[in-house]
Amino acid sequence: MPVAVGIGLTNECNLSCPHCYRPTLTQQRLSLAQVETILDHLDVGSINLGVGENGVHPAYRQVLAVLRARGVKTAITSNGYSLALLTDEELAGFHSVELSFDFPTKVEMDRFRGEGAWEMAISSLERCQRLGIPTAVAAVMMSTNYDRMHELARFAFGLGCDLRVNVYQPVTGEEFTLGYEQFWQGYANLFAAGPVVVCSEPLVNALLGLDSVRGNPCGRRSIRALPAGTLTPCPYWPAPAARISQLATDWAGIWDAPEMARARQVPDACRGCRFVETCAGGCASRRALRGRLNERDEYCPVVRGDHEVRRIQALLRYRLANPEDVPKAGNACTTVIKAAPQPAMNQ
Repeated sequence: MPVAVGIGLTNECNLSCPHCYRPTLTQQRLSLAQVETILDHLDVGSINLGVGENGVHPAYRQVLAVLRARGVKTAITSNGYSLALLTDEELAGFHSVELSFDFPTKVEMDRFRGEGAWEMAISSLERCQRLGIPTAVAAVMMSTNYDRMHELARFAFGLGCDLRVNVYQPVTGEEFTLGYEQFWQGYANLFAAGPVVVCSEPLVNALLGLDSVRGNPCGRRSIRALPAGTLTPCPYWPAPAARISQLATDWAGIWDAPEMARARQVPDACRGCRFVETCAGGCASRRALRGRLNERDEYCPVVRGDHEVRRIQALLRYRLANPEDVPKAGNACTTVIKAAPQPAMNQ
C-alpha cells in the first residue's frame, strides 16, 4: 500500500517561530543516502518536506533532483526561503506548495515570525502561482488565533489559495495550547469560512459523520523521517520508532515497532463508544505528549454526555467541496477548506 512520507531534511531554519516543534539543541541533517534508503525500501505514495526549513540543508537541491528523477509526488511546507533558492524549473517539480501564515496581517506575521517573514512568504507564493504550481496557505490553530480562522480563510481565498490548518501540539510547551471550547469554536469558525476538502483530524471527522478516516493516519498509512535519522509515526510523536537504516534490513518490521503500535492504540475508555470506528481515540500524539495514551482525547465531548455531543455537532455546520488530491492529508491530522464556495449545507 502506498505510504505518505513526511521528511525533514534538517532541523535548521532561517526563522525562530515561538510555536515551532523542531529540536534546536543540536544541528540535525539527513543525508542524501538516507533519503534514497527511504525511497528504495518504502512504497512511497507522496512526500511532504517539513520540520525545519529544508532549503538550509546543503544538499537540498540534490535531494529535489533525486525526487524529480524518480517521479515522486512531492509537496513542501515553507516560510518561503526554500522556494526562493530554486530556479523556475526546480520549483515546478513540486506537486504543490504551502506557505506558512498564522495571522492574516503583515504586522502580526512579522511580530510573530520575524521581520520580513510576510514579504518572503508572499513573494514566494506569488511566484509559484505565476508558474502554475498549486498553492495553499498553511496555518497552526492556536489559543492566540482560533478566533481568527475566518479571517485567515478570507486572506487565503483572496490569494487564490485553499487554507490548510493543523492544531497546535504541546511538543515544547503549553503557551499556545487550545482549551476545549477554543478547539471546537476554532473548527466552527473554520467551517463557516468555506467548504471542507478534507478533515483527517479524527475526532472532528467522527463528529461530522464524514467517516472518511479510521483514527489518525500515523503509524498506519503514514510515517515521518526526522532530521536525526529516525522514523516516527507522526511529526509530534515523543519517541523514535526506528532508525532509517533499519529500512534496508527489515522495512516490514518497522510497522510493528512498539512506538508504531502505540500510535495505533485505541484507549480502553473508548472501546464502547459509537464513534470509535472512525475516531479511534482521537489524536494519539496529543494523548502521548500528555502521558495519557490510554485515555480519551482531551477534546472529546462524548465523556461530557450526549447533550454535549449534540451541541458540538450543531456548532459544526459545514459544506463539502469536491474531493481533491491533498498529499499532506495523508501524513498528518489536518483540515483543508476550499477557496471556491459550494452549495448545500449539511443542516
